[in-house]
Amino acid sequence: MIDDPTRLPELAPYGAGQRVVRLPELDNVPLTDAVVSVIDHPHFQRLRRVRQLGPTWLVYPGAVHTRFEHAIGVYGTATRYLRSLLQIERVRHGLDAVDVRTVLAAALLHDVGHYPFAHTLEAIHHGGDDAPRHEDLAEEVVFGRAPGLATGHAPIARILERELEVDPHRVCGLIRKKRSQLSTTDRFLQSVFSSAIDADKMDYLWRDSVHLGVPYGRNYDRDRLLNALTLDEAGESIAVTDKGVVSAEIFLFCRYTMFSEVYWHHTVRSVSAMLEAALGDLIAREKPDPADLTSRLMGVGDDELLRTFAAEAAPKSAGERLLHGLTGDRRRLYKRLATWSKGDVDERARAQWQALYALDRRGVKRLIARLSKRLGGNHPLPPGALLLDVPPRDKDRIPDIGVHHPRAHEGAGAWTHLAGSSSIVHGIAHDFVAVVKKIRLFVHPEHAHLVTQPTRVALAVDEALAELA
Repeated sequence: MIDDPTRLPELAPYGAGQRVVRLPELDNVPLTDAVVSVIDHPHFQRLRRVRQLGPTWLVYPGAVHTRFEHAIGVYGTATRYLRSLLQIERVRHGLDAVDVRTVLAAALLHDVGHYPFAHTLEAIHHGGDDAPRHEDLAEEVVFGRAPGLATGHAPIARILERELEVDPHRVCGLIRKKRSQLSTTDRFLQSVFSSAIDADKMDYLWRDSVHLGVPYGRNYDRDRLLNALTLDEAGESIAVTDKGVVSAEIFLFCRYTMFSEVYWHHTVRSVSAMLEAALGDLIAREKPDPADLTSRLMGVGDDELLRTFAAEAAPKSAGERLLHGLTGDRRRLYKRLATWSKGDVDERARAQWQALYALDRRGVKRLIARLSKRLGGNHPLPPGALLLDVPPRDKDRIPDIGVHHPRAHEGAGAWTHLAGSSSIVHGIAHDFVAVVKKIRLFVHPEHAHLVTQPTRVALAVDEALAELA
């Protein structure tokens, strides 16, 4: 093992006939033989079948890129982060070659536990036992213990030990453990691919924009931001120098606009809500053993899983009705019936948002039952005809970023935090919840006539909420 981390072959710049993999857009990622041996492992190759953005391809035709492509992209971006950070004496003296290879392995494998529509299935159970967190499942994949994996192969963990000479347990710890469970050094390493301005976000914002054909995720100065990276005052997270403040602000704004215009676009949320409701209905009916469910999820890709679930859906069930609009070369998406936001100018709409956001899963089910009766007239709307979509609750807070001002105090230096010193970042954090995080009520296209009756819908929601209070 090389002692000097700056001389690791994984950090060698592109060129001189070095082996590379080409990714969109004009992104060449240099690879060593050891890294290729991980990528070529069947349990990593499985990610070719898992789309990066799940059902978003039904709205944006270009959204067919995979977790496989993204994982290699994050690895390549992490090498850029480390080349920049290792120019700093404090970082260079604090890390050894094993540390650097460990975080590069974690960046490459951070999504290895992903299965088709993982975020949707995790949302159904809110982290319950039925749907494993993909971060936790990553460790099971690395050690070859996850059900549903191809058999007859030595686990990825063996390659990490023999080829990269790193501890696979430590690699998995960087992927799945909370910061409080890690050492100071490992908290810093984890921040390279899991923080406010990490390599994971830098890759998916850029990559998703390229594939979807939108500009929002690549409107920041990537090279400027990389050049401004530093170690925070406590030595446990990446930060930026004052030269990178504007680049960091624009980076966070790019993430904001991608959620606003793409990830939480109303049609994308319609597809996501349909899929979540369909899978929730199927799982509630079948009540599969958690291990059996995980085995099924790990053994297939997105398309095969949808086809299988569509074939297994009970006749005339909500699951069948929902999957009918997502599979079989059809696209019958639910229509927006009502939209609420915390920052709505209408006081009544704001009050409804607060009440709807406070509902738990049982409360949502009861609300939908009451709305189905009120909006159906003489005949209640059939099960699954109405869907209430509340975006994930774990995206509300933007992690803070330390900012170093090396020339402050006559060269002694000073530290500030971007969330406290930047009105732009403060505004992004506020508007993310107040404006972007909308709650929507969707309806089956057969009942789209209700879209033209907003007053009736609002009254029905008021009455249903009053009954639940």
